[in-house]
Amino acid sequence: MINPVFLRTFSILAEERSFTRAAEALAMSQPGVSQHLKALEDYYRTPLVSREGRHFELTDAGRRLADYTRSLFAEHDRFRTSLAADEPERGLCRFSSPGSFGIKMYTFLLRINKQHPGLSIHFAYAPNATVLKDVLEERIDVGFMSQAVDEANVHAEAFAEERLCLALPKGTKATTWAQLKELGFINHPDGFHHASRILAKNFPSDYVTMEDFQIRGFSNQIVSSILEPVAMGLGFTALPESACLSFAGRAKIRIEPLPMPVIDQIYWVQKRGRQLPSRFAYLKAEYGKVYKNLAMVDESLLKSAAATERLPVKAKARRKG
Repeated sequence: MINPVFLRTFSILAEERSFTRAAEALAMSQPGVSQHLKALEDYYRTPLVSREGRHFELTDAGRRLADYTRSLFAEHDRFRTSLAADEPERGLCRFSSPGSFGIKMYTFLLRINKQHPGLSIHFAYAPNATVLKDVLEERIDVGFMSQAVDEANVHAEAFAEERLCLALPKGTKATTWAQLKELGFINHPDGFHHASRILAKNFPSDYVTMEDFQIRGFSNQIVSSILEPVAMGLGFTALPESACLSFAGRAKIRIEPLPMPVIDQIYWVQKRGRQLPSRFAYLKAEYGKVYKNLAMVDESLLKSAAATERLPVKAKARRKG
C-alpha cells in the first residue's frame, strides 16, 4: 500500500501547481517533494506530471489522482471531525468569501477565536465563482456569496447585507454618464456584477452593458489592490461601502453618493445534505447578535466621510451626460 504521506504531498502539489509553493506549504524541501512524486509514479507505473523546464502540467493520470486525493482527504477530515465530541466552541471551521465582505467577516471570526481558542478558523478570500466551486468540492465548509445561487447541490440562505458604492479618484468630477465613460472602469472578479447593478438603477436610460466602458485595469486581489489604481486616478470601480471605508488610502478616493442605493444580499452557502457540526450554528448566531452594530458602524463611517468631503449623504439627482 502506498504511503498516505506521499498522497498528501501530491495533493498539495496539484493544488499549488508549484514545487516551491508545495514545499513551503508542507514545510519540507523541494527535493523531498520530488522524491514523493517519484515514489507515486513508480507505484502507479505512470507519469503524473509533464515537465517543461521549470514548469509542469498534470497528466491525465495526475488529474485523476488529484481528484482522488482531494476526495480521500476530505472524507478523512470529516471522519476525524466526527470522532471528536461536537462542541460548539471547538473544531475546524473552513470559510471563504469575496474580499469585501470577507474582511469584515474574518475580523469577526478572529474575535470569536480569541474568546474560544479551541476553534481553528481557516479563511480564504475568493470571488463568488470560486467560493461556489470550493463548497461543491468540499474544500471549505461554508462560503459567503454576494450573488444568488442557482445550483441544486447547495443550500443558500440570506445571511447579511452590504450597500454597494461607486469609488472614484479624489477630486474627480464624474457625476454624469459621459464623465464616467471617459474615466473608465477598474475591474475585479465581482466588478461587473457590482457595477451593473449600480449603473442600471442610477442611470436607467443610459446603461445597457458594462462593455460600453473601457477597462482601464483589473486586479483579482483583495480590496487594497483593487482601489489602488482608483486612488491613482486611473478609473472608477464598484465595491461594497465597507471595503471602500476600510481602504488604507481612503483619503485618495471619493465615494459617490447614489440617488438610488443598491444593497447586496450576502448568502451563507453550504453543500446540500451535508450536516455541519454545531460550531457553525454557534458562529452564525453570534454574528447575528453583532450584525446590527456592524451595520451601524458602516453607516456612521459613511456619514463622517460625506461630511469630510462636504458631500450630502442624500445625493441630488444626477443630470444625464
